[in-house]
Amino acid sequence: MQEKSTLLDVNDLKTYFYTEDGIVKSVNGVSFRVNKGETVGIVGESGSGKSVTSLSLLQLIGASGKIIDGQIQFDGNDLMKVSNKEMRKIRGNEIAMIFQEPLTSLNPVFTVGNQVAESIRLHQKEKKDEAKQKAINLFKKVGIPRADKVYSSFPHMLSGGMRQRVMIAMALSCSPKLLIADEPTTALDVTIQVQILKLMKELSHEYNTAIMLITHDLGVIAEMVDRVIVMYAGQVVEQGDVFRLFEEAKHPYTQALLKSTPNIQGTNEQLESISGTVPTPFNMPKGCRFHPRCPYAMKKCENEEPPLIKQTDDYEVRCWLYEENEVIR
Repeated sequence: MQEKSTLLDVNDLKTYFYTEDGIVKSVNGVSFRVNKGETVGIVGESGSGKSVTSLSLLQLIGASGKIIDGQIQFDGNDLMKVSNKEMRKIRGNEIAMIFQEPLTSLNPVFTVGNQVAESIRLHQKEKKDEAKQKAINLFKKVGIPRADKVYSSFPHMLSGGMRQRVMIAMALSCSPKLLIADEPTTALDVTIQVQILKLMKELSHEYNTAIMLITHDLGVIAEMVDRVIVMYAGQVVEQGDVFRLFEEAKHPYTQALLKSTPNIQGTNEQLESISGTVPTPFNMPKGCRFHPRCPYAMKKCENEEPPLIKQTDDYEVRCWLYEENEVIR
């Protein structure tokens, strides 16, 4: 039974891509939830399945991809059962997405103001003048100076930080219940990153919008989120409260990620690299997918894949080191 506050509940999601070289199991049994107004971070190395998970929620995985199993419950609706027409209404209206590089997301031949206003007209059926004014007001809200002038600017005329603010304005134009941000600050200068993250946090509180923040940056995770989902090789390996995860991470992969991240307190402790490499999608190891790189690997890890093991009501870890606890899913 879902909690009353649950907005998004993903259960055993499997998304595969069918290529000439074989089947790529990009997302293989992913389960998590996002509560209303909550900020959840998804972290992991490149190739862990973070972005494919988010694109699966919006059914934007392309012709070669297919969701073969799982459930996606969003605000009481089963997204696996809605029609394409209904999904188009949900995208941008109830679930919005911000991408890493806005220049590839904005149409180069239309002004940024026209694109935001068009989104408002499409989803909210506003008249042209009303949509334009709302777009300008949104530009002001996200901290764009000279909003009237920027409204008539083309994407290439704006800096990366400005384009990202435009994308945030577009994403918030219909007051979505869930905002998916896929590496929203990676291409930006550090000072601009801080401004964008602060802006997202403030707007989340103002609109009571839940955020699903996808990143490889643990510093961003520590600053922004309430709960963390750690992914590795297409699976969730650990998830729970952000403070607990940083204080006492349980999965060897999460521990390795934390040890490879600079300490904000500036200690001289030497950073550690994670031995080995992420397995290729065509050659996933048997048993635990992390065992070839794990310093604690046992014989059981080589042959049997661990389930998510419950530590507390809100904390799970996929590791045989904790098998004495209650096993779930």
